[in-house]
Amino acid sequence: MKEQNSEERIRGYCSQCTCYCPTVAYVKNGTFTEAKPDEEHPNACELCPRGLAGPELVYNRQRLRYPMRRTSPKGDPNPGWERISWDEALATITKRLNEIKAQFGSEAVAFARCGPGGSPMSETFHWIKRLAYAFGTPNIVETTHICNWHKDQCSRYTFGMEYLPQQTLPDFEHAGCILIWGNNPHATRYAQLRDIKRGLEQGAKLVVIDPRKIPIAGMANLWLPVQPGTDGLLALSMIHVIIEEDLYDYEFVRDWTTAPFLVRGDTGNFLKGSDLKDEGAPLNYVMVNSSSKKPEQYIPGSTPFVEPALDIELTLKLVTGEKVKCKTVSRLLRELVSEYPPHRTETSTWIPADKVKDAVRMFATAKPACWYSYNGLEQSTNASQTNRAISIFYALTGNYDTHGGNLLFPAPSVNRIDGLEFLNPKIARRRLGFQERPLGPVGTVGAVQAYEVYKSILTGKPYPVKALIGFGGNVITSSAPSMVAKDAISKLDFHVQCELFLTPTAELADIVLPAASFWESLSVRANFRSPGATTHVQLREPVIPPQHDSWPDMKVIFEMAKRLGLGDKFWDGNIESAFNYMIAPSNITVEQLRRNPGGISLNLPLEYKKYEKKDRSGKFLGFDTPSKRVELYSQIFKEHGYDPLPAWKEPPTFRFAQTNLGEKYPLILINTKLLHYSHGQHRAIPSLRKAVPYPFVEINHTKASELGIEAGEWVILESPYGSVTLQAKPTDTVPYGVVSTQHGWWQECQDPSAAHCR
Repeated sequence: MKEQNSEERIRGYCSQCTCYCPTVAYVKNGTFTEAKPDEEHPNACELCPRGLAGPELVYNRQRLRYPMRRTSPKGDPNPGWERISWDEALATITKRLNEIKAQFGSEAVAFARCGPGGSPMSETFHWIKRLAYAFGTPNIVETTHICNWHKDQCSRYTFGMEYLPQQTLPDFEHAGCILIWGNNPHATRYAQLRDIKRGLEQGAKLVVIDPRKIPIAGMANLWLPVQPGTDGLLALSMIHVIIEEDLYDYEFVRDWTTAPFLVRGDTGNFLKGSDLKDEGAPLNYVMVNSSSKKPEQYIPGSTPFVEPALDIELTLKLVTGEKVKCKTVSRLLRELVSEYPPHRTETSTWIPADKVKDAVRMFATAKPACWYSYNGLEQSTNASQTNRAISIFYALTGNYDTHGGNLLFPAPSVNRIDGLEFLNPKIARRRLGFQERPLGPVGTVGAVQAYEVYKSILTGKPYPVKALIGFGGNVITSSAPSMVAKDAISKLDFHVQCELFLTPTAELADIVLPAASFWESLSVRANFRSPGATTHVQLREPVIPPQHDSWPDMKVIFEMAKRLGLGDKFWDGNIESAFNYMIAPSNITVEQLRRNPGGISLNLPLEYKKYEKKDRSGKFLGFDTPSKRVELYSQIFKEHGYDPLPAWKEPPTFRFAQTNLGEKYPLILINTKLLHYSHGQHRAIPSLRKAVPYPFVEINHTKASELGIEAGEWVILESPYGSVTLQAKPTDTVPYGVVSTQHGWWQECQDPSAAHCR
């Protein structure tokens, strides 16, 4: 028996975003009273206000408390919620899903989940995929196309899968120069800010590219306040400088990029060995001997027998007898960026030419250098090619997988648990949007855009979606267009939403399931995504049991699987057995982790330039691309009708400016994150709502004065797509002609001290 007034100290980690900040939770007499940083953890860092507010989230009065069933028709102001048991809820769900599957096919059921980057879904989204794939549907609604696919996955077309930015980490602490592009760590990633500061203490230079004068811009040697939407143009201008001033890493570019490979002028395809000789190999590329100026075949992964010419153009006779002009990728890239010297781009980017040159010189010469961007670069019509341009710029510096560069740190071995093996390949190709976007989120990560689901519900094309099983996400407010979303979701035959709060999306459900918070849930984390903690594995025990009649997402998923006859794919509902399977390759068990509450750090070697390793046949492992090199020129882009080099295309806002719309909407709108909230979450937390009680729009002081707008005044922010009322916040941190606001305000809380806001 525990003594009265006893206090437990429970080590764990916060999973409200992908920082995974280590925590110590204090529980007194069964009540979760406080959350503090775990200073003994290898990823030790400060906790943000959201982490510190853990008890307020757990005991929040607005939380859903028990399963409910709608008794009134959708559209009725009163849903007529009726409390039901978990057994009844799961029985109903099982019956309805099986009926829909039998009548319309498994793909008529879609699953949805919130983004893992800014929610606890990072712990469960693979298990949700497993459930969906085991059920037989390829349709999983995700939000990566809005925020981060370009950085996390589009990069595979440059670096290959192994060296994706989501796999590598910037080695800030050992860098000579750090580039932060479109990311505000003071508001999003405390652990990253910790590492950046360590690098600066060691003498690193810092370049920040962001339209707003965010706090880290004040720490920088150079701040480039780029015009929103022109990041791709700026990147091309930076490539121009690095090439024209010979600042690139010649040996890396020669040996590990496609720069010396020839491209045919007639087809735009890589010239292959079989184009030149009957006995030539169709997989061999062609480069030019810099001495003899004759073409030589190159086998991917091999060492060239010649010194290749990087920048050359010549006419070659093909095996067919025809003559074709060919250029090296390096020449094509130089020709492309010759259109974008800094003095020509400064009007559009707002960055003076000399400042662009200074930034490139600093980043290219203060080696080693590392780079980090986030979704400040993603929410643009030019996002994929912007990512390609920045990836190419970084590749030219030769810092990949180096000490102080962007490094593939060692990590525990784990079994894949997303269940893709359960999905019939023919069904996978029926994923909504796959035919239109096989290279994008639909094809690369299996993510279905919400608007494809809306279209399917409303039109029945290419086939009807009849049911939606949602785990968080609040798809109506997170995936535009919201009014179309509301109409579509209301027309579903069956809709289940598992949530902490009754969101606008949950309000339209047929059955609502109350989710437990991550503080009340068991989980295992392998790799804390931070240098020095990538080899760490930790079990997080529930701080307290699930409140009211809520269940952790994992329990909902596993119990639903059992009811659907899929228990054999879910360890018959045993969650600890599932985690044991996940971490088995690292020879660790849940029980071992339980005996080590702070986790276990594996002793794994840290190696550099792993692309230089050789396989058993003696070939270099290289990069996971067709050429085994960094692909500056993307053949697969070209084959699908996209520019193989990152050509610049003006965003629609530029075109608006030249029309009547430009007169009606003269300002540029950008979106920013707040330290106190993650997307649409946390606005019911009293301490956080008191800190930021109302939605606001930041506007340049001078512009506000011209428009007669005063601080705290309620104003209407309108675009061609809708309007919202916000409090004005004049500031000098945003440029003239730009306004900045946040998304996700849906919870009413007029008085943060009122009972309904607790």
